[in-house]
Amino acid sequence: MPAHSTPDAAAPVRFGVIGLGFGRCHAKVLSTLSGAQLVAVADLDPEAQGIDLEPYAAKLGARGYRDGLRMIAEEELDAVVIAVPPAARRRLVTAAGERGLAVFLEKPFAVDDAHAEEMTELFDRFPDMPVMMDFCLRHLPAVRRLRELLDGPLGEGLVVNADLVLPRDDSPAWVWDPAVGNGIVNENTCHVLDTLCHLLGEPVAVQAAGGSYLGSPLEDGVAVVLRFDSGASAVLTGGALGAEAMRTPAALSVYSRHGQARLTGRDHMFAELDWATAEASEAAHESWSLPGRGEISAAALAHFVSSLRTGAAPAPGRDAGVLAVRLAMAVRTALETGASVDV
Repeated sequence: MPAHSTPDAAAPVRFGVIGLGFGRCHAKVLSTLSGAQLVAVADLDPEAQGIDLEPYAAKLGARGYRDGLRMIAEEELDAVVIAVPPAARRRLVTAAGERGLAVFLEKPFAVDDAHAEEMTELFDRFPDMPVMMDFCLRHLPAVRRLRELLDGPLGEGLVVNADLVLPRDDSPAWVWDPAVGNGIVNENTCHVLDTLCHLLGEPVAVQAAGGSYLGSPLEDGVAVVLRFDSGASAVLTGGALGAEAMRTPAALSVYSRHGQARLTGRDHMFAELDWATAEASEAAHESWSLPGRGEISAAALAHFVSSLRTGAAPAPGRDAGVLAVRLAMAVRTALETGASVDV
């Protein structure tokens, strides 16, 4: 099988995008991203996404396909964005690996723990394949800055409170299908699960309360306590009980060894950071402009492109995807049993 090769540093990374639900956001970013070239897009049923494929692709300077496998086989690509539901990825990942392509993978990594093991075994067939999970929150400038502060004047995080709740009725039906998306915690709250692990380290146990409050097939509101190997603890509110008019507010407060910090924002994204050491007379305030909702993954894609051009390993990799699935499934087990669940 072909080994992945690093693109020429002077040439753009040639991309294909498969799945034009959320994948259309990736395609839009890649069509103008420095160092990248959007070559082709693919979707089995673009009309279901409200897309007239040929003019849509042409507007982005790309070619359109109704078959992602055909796109991978026929186009000269360096990387592929796979933005289809996790249960439908095996053949696409296999084809990408056999062509020596890098993979930018939409979350969630898998449907459940068993599926995560199957997908891990599949990816293991292509050990040289660069893989990046689209856990885009950790690449936002505000989160990167908080990570710097925890490594610097604020010291390690000790207790964290995080809040990210989607609007009700905002998610497609496949998210709630146990065999496809397996619930809002696995499909969306996973963003904050990854961010907490990025900030606090390895999780060791999960407790949870909540349930299906609005009649959803699976839990739609959860309050979760996570314990970490470092001794840190986090409390997370997640699910899909929000109001559309609130535009998905996001908040994360950290109480650290030497002070505290608070991230706030909207549309899933953090854009404001207030922080102070315990000795400070006043808090510092830093802010960044929010990208449009369709560009939420722009910073993550820029990191992916830079990594491929330099030969560095993109982060987060597939291990972060497996961990997020494991945490989401631990949340469900904790809901069902009322017990603390080791991770």
